[in-house]
Amino acid sequence: MILQVLSVVTPVFLIAGIGYLWIRKHQPFDNQTISSLVMLIGSPCLIYSSLTTNAPALSQLLQMAGAALFTILGAIVCAMVFLKITGWKLTTYLPALVHPNGGNMGLPVCLLAFGEAGLALGMAYFFVNSISQYTIGLSVSSGHFHPATLFRQPVIWAVVLVLTLLVFDLEMPKWFNDTTTLLGGITIPAMLLMLGTSLAKLKISAIRQTLSVAVLRLLLGLVLGLSAIYLFDLSGTLAGVVLLQATMPSAVFNYVFAEQYNREPDKVAAVILQSTLLSVISLPLLVAWALRL
Repeated sequence: MILQVLSVVTPVFLIAGIGYLWIRKHQPFDNQTISSLVMLIGSPCLIYSSLTTNAPALSQLLQMAGAALFTILGAIVCAMVFLKITGWKLTTYLPALVHPNGGNMGLPVCLLAFGEAGLALGMAYFFVNSISQYTIGLSVSSGHFHPATLFRQPVIWAVVLVLTLLVFDLEMPKWFNDTTTLLGGITIPAMLLMLGTSLAKLKISAIRQTLSVAVLRLLLGLVLGLSAIYLFDLSGTLAGVVLLQATMPSAVFNYVFAEQYNREPDKVAAVILQSTLLSVISLPLLVAWALRL
């Protein structure tokens, strides 16, 4: 079991570590260009190729989406209560508490732990989390609701295409499938490299507040993930993917919104960095737990 767990977590930390050292050694890395390639091309292609090549049953996708929605809504309620009690700024910390790093970190872990089937299910969780980030997360940070932003995200249209093909039992041409498979292949390593390069640029700030929020992010994910597994009666790969995705550290994208709308980005960056460092300890334990499920 120990070797199996190490085979899952070691590539994640090694590739992210390469990205981290790359920046610390002052090597050039255009994060904006790579991020745009991943978001606009790589991620939608990966969603398409994963869900069409290793298509889970529609019922499993719905279960995964329901579990993701449950964990997100539960996190919103718990985070609002916590921030109300502490008096800490909701606009700073709510998105960081609610939205885990289900893309850069969650998808590689799901792939390494459960193979292509785990990646496909992880994509369903990632999709719901992305919708929440671009609606709730963006609205909290900006102070305005932006529903139109969703329709500008290629991942939305990738899922629409996949659902259309599955419902009507259609197939795209082989050249299209081969192209999306190749383009989707850049996504996982690029996400991990970006995770490392992003962490290399973050700094610790207001450590008492941010460390509390970082720990709560992981604990909330654990409690809500286990609750979703119980309520939706999940087992096997479904349960393992929910547990892993729900307990990921705070998403790097929370910092992007905080920086864009001046919501104390230094504190948000600290939450992301601290929760990610804590995951070095928690992730091997969670992977072992998930594999036993």
